[in-house]
Formats: sequence, structure tokens, C-alpha cells
Amino acid sequence: MTDTERINYLEELVEKGSCPALVNDDAGRWALVSDGIQNCPDLDQPTDIHTTFFVEAEKWKPTIREAIDTYMKVRP
Repeated sequence: MTDTERINYLEELVEKGSCPALVNDDAGRWALVSDGIQNCPDLDQPTDIHTTFFVEAEKWKPTIREAIDTYMKVRP
């Protein structure tokens, strides 16, 4: 899997209406998640967003690539 394929996958998710988020836990671990809540964005211009994500312990991975690859296995 190349990094270009990973980025293309993320862009395709967004085009299909998903809202994936790559998050870091400040301890060197990464997770790609889409479960959470946020206030409604202004679709016409960028605005401040308050977001909360739900990350289960097993979703934390040591690298960004592994976090994306793990998500891809669950949500192809």
C-alpha cells in the first residue's frame, strides 16, 4: 500500500459523506476514526468547530500508516 493510495482512500471517504479524523493521543499513538460529535459547520466558509471523537483502546496504533490501514480493513 502506498501513501498515495492511503490519501486517495481518505478523499474517497469524504466524497461519500464520511468524516474521518486522524487523531494523536500525545503519547505517540495514532487512530483514524469517524465516530464522534461536533457542532454543525458553516458550509459556505471555514468556521470554528468543536469536535469530540470516541477512540477505543485497540484502535490506537504506533504509526499514522498503521492507523489508516487498520481503518481500511474495517471500512473498505
